[in-house]
Amino acid sequence: MQAGGRKSIGLWGYPVLLAGLALGFDAADRRVPFSVLDTGLLDEPAHLATGALGLLALACFIDAPRRFYVAAMIASVAIDLDHIPLYLGLLGDDGQRPVTHSLATVLVVAGAAVVSRRHRVVLAGIVTGLLIHFARDIAEGPPGVRMLWPLQDTAWTASYRWFLAMIVTFTAVRLILVSLGIPRTRARLFSAPASANAPSPMGRTTTRC
Repeated sequence: MQAGGRKSIGLWGYPVLLAGLALGFDAADRRVPFSVLDTGLLDEPAHLATGALGLLALACFIDAPRRFYVAAMIASVAIDLDHIPLYLGLLGDDGQRPVTHSLATVLVVAGAAVVSRRHRVVLAGIVTGLLIHFARDIAEGPPGVRMLWPLQDTAWTASYRWFLAMIVTFTAVRLILVSLGIPRTRARLFSAPASANAPSPMGRTTTRC
């Protein structure tokens, strides 16, 4: 009973905890006047919690090695390193996020994943983390994200409701599917090892739904 109780708390508790952290840090970030230090200490934990929650939901549908999820988590916050040249005054400040916050970056990494079999798992994880990061950035309102740069310089923005809907959807998907045991099988995101008895060349360790 104790083991079953701990397992139940883990299945339900982690998504709820991550949702609370994401919403809490995001709410604080919206209320604190911008500064590199104060904003970073609130914004990055919100991105990290959002990324982790999104990946928990995604794990119910795909079967991927652990390195995929690790890369996605890192990418969900590391992309903000592209702000450093702006903060150092090395780039003109046009009031926008750097152009590396765009689908152009996603396409470059996705293209590298296509041609690089050895690093495909990690690169696919980076793509996933970037998309989750950009989705939250869009929901923060102005200045938005220039998703279609260089084809279009218009910044995409959305209201807080977009972010709230993201968190509610991620949490509901995880909790409902885990409770119902659906889906019982997940799509394999990457090719299986050559032999069922042989270890995966990618060190395959899956995240269970």
